[in-house]
Amino acid sequence: MRWIRGSFPAAACVLCSLFPVAASAQSSPAFNRETVVLDPAHGGADGGARISDRLEEKDVTLALAGKLRALLAARGFTVVSTRDDHLAARSGNQLSTDQRAEAANRAHAVACLVLHASPSGNGVYLGASALGSPLAPVPPTPPAGASTQPSAVLSWDRAQEAYLPQSLGLAAQLRTELTRATLPIASGRVALRPLDNLTCPAISVEIAPLRGDGSDPAPVSDDAYQQRVAEAIASALISWKNQAQPPGALSLSLAPRLSAPPPALRSTP
Repeated sequence: MRWIRGSFPAAACVLCSLFPVAASAQSSPAFNRETVVLDPAHGGADGGARISDRLEEKDVTLALAGKLRALLAARGFTVVSTRDDHLAARSGNQLSTDQRAEAANRAHAVACLVLHASPSGNGVYLGASALGSPLAPVPPTPPAGASTQPSAVLSWDRAQEAYLPQSLGLAAQLRTELTRATLPIASGRVALRPLDNLTCPAISVEIAPLRGDGSDPAPVSDDAYQQRVAEAIASALISWKNQAQPPGALSLSLAPRLSAPPPALRSTP
C-alpha cells in the first residue's frame, strides 16, 4: 500500500448483491450502527505484498478478516465482507476496488476497515485517507468561467472526504484499544483505494511483524498475534458504535466507472 507520512490524533458474514449506483444525487443515510464492513485487500490474481516465499498479503488479510468476523458476530454485529476467496474461486470473479467500495457503501456501516499486511515494520499502522489534507494531491483547476461556489456533490474519487472527521474519530478509538493491548502503533494519512471511495467512517489497518522484547518477531501470519489485533479492534468497535455521528445531509454522486453490474455475491453462513 502507498503511505503518505503524517499524523492524526490519537458471525454472520453478509455479502451484498451489487449493482452500479445510479448517477443521480442521493441523500446521505444514517449509519447502521450494528454493521461493520471488512475489506481484506487484494485477492485472486492480485496477491499484494510478498510476505514470505510461500505467503502473500492476500492470505494474511483474509485470515485476519476471518478472526475479526467471528469476534464481531459474537458481539452482535452484522459483518459485510468484500472478499471471500472461496466464493471467488467458485464464480471465477474477483471484485475490483470500485466494486468493493460500492459493496461497502451500500451497507451504510458504522465502520469500514480496509485490511493490509506488510513483511516489514513493527505492529499496527492506522491510515486515514489523505483527502482534505495538505498531503492530498492538488485537485485540478476548474475551467475558466466555471462556478467557484462550493458544491454539495462529491465525486466518486473524493467520496471519503466528507467522512474524515468520523474516520479520525474511529482511528482514535482504534488507537486507544490497540495501545491497551500493548501493541505498537503508528498512524498517518494514506492515498489508497478503495479507502478514498468509501462513504462511512473508514480506516486502513495494516499489520506488520510484532517486534519487541528481543525475541524473534511474531510474523503477520502468527495466529496469536492476529487474534490480539482482532480482539483490540472488536473492543474498539463496541465503543465506537455508540459514538459515531453521521455527517449532515449531503448530496452524493457516487457512480463508479462500471460498464456492467458487478457479479452478485451469495450470502454465506
